[in-house]
Amino acid sequence: MKLRALEPAEFAAYDKLAKAHGTLFNRLDWLALFGSGMQAYGLFDDGGQLRGGLSLYRERRWGLEIIRRPPFTPICGPFLAVRSTNPVAAFEERRRALECLADHLDRSRAAICMVPLARDVADGLPFFWRGFKVVPLYTYLLDLAQTPEQLRANMAPDRRNDVSKAQRDGLVAQRETDMATVRDLVLASFGRQRKHLDRALLEAVLFRYARPDNSYAFVVRRAEQPIAASFVIHDAQTAYYLLGGYRADNRHHGAGALAVAEAIRHARELGLRTFDFEGSVLPPIERFFRGFGGRLTPYLTVNKARWPLEMALKLRNRNFF
Repeated sequence: MKLRALEPAEFAAYDKLAKAHGTLFNRLDWLALFGSGMQAYGLFDDGGQLRGGLSLYRERRWGLEIIRRPPFTPICGPFLAVRSTNPVAAFEERRRALECLADHLDRSRAAICMVPLARDVADGLPFFWRGFKVVPLYTYLLDLAQTPEQLRANMAPDRRNDVSKAQRDGLVAQRETDMATVRDLVLASFGRQRKHLDRALLEAVLFRYARPDNSYAFVVRRAEQPIAASFVIHDAQTAYYLLGGYRADNRHHGAGALAVAEAIRHARELGLRTFDFEGSVLPPIERFFRGFGGRLTPYLTVNKARWPLEMALKLRNRNFF
């Protein structure tokens, strides 16, 4: 198996495979948001047939090349159309794809490499053997096959109470088509927390990428004033909680929970199988997501830096590894 950058003539075949075996984060319409720094790669078998792929984002900072995931993108891949029905042979197919990726990253000589693997990849050995640090991150996955009653019953009591109190206090959650309202609530949250957010990219997601067939938003209002929002993108099977925000000057303790609860309800109505909270290692956010009853799910990231940089990043407490 071989990994290489795609030629334009191969884009359609890649996108078809990504739709069948990958996620929306592998699709070309998502990758197009990130400009020339994003590159789609194909995995080709020994006969030269395209079997899968992935995407990698390159940027330069401090004069150094960095390979990482782009903003708003939880995973890079790979995805693969496995042909073997024998369990061992199927494992070998997936292993060869991972070895191709590990070799490519190792040969890239990037100063820093931080690549999150697909959710279903449990095999980190090809990277471990090449000197990468294989580190778990976490998300919560909620099974939408449950009934609405089961979903509510499986929520933490305090999260369930937050939603109930918001409804008792007259807050209303509605589908939102005005993405400017969502943008303003997201920016208000990031600004209050003094966290960097690429506004141009945020607007590209909300105004260029988002369509009724791939995304939706809910805004919670009190007395017609928007105070909280949730924004979700989805493919045919999974809803991804991508963005949320609220205003502090008219806040309500249950507004954010109500916005998320309505986003979950709508994902189930769309017939999706899973609601992915996109996770966080920040304790307050992790605790908030945990309260909706999803299953804690680890996924792997592979990291490597040149030795002096690794030491510097650790000393500066950037949580690189």
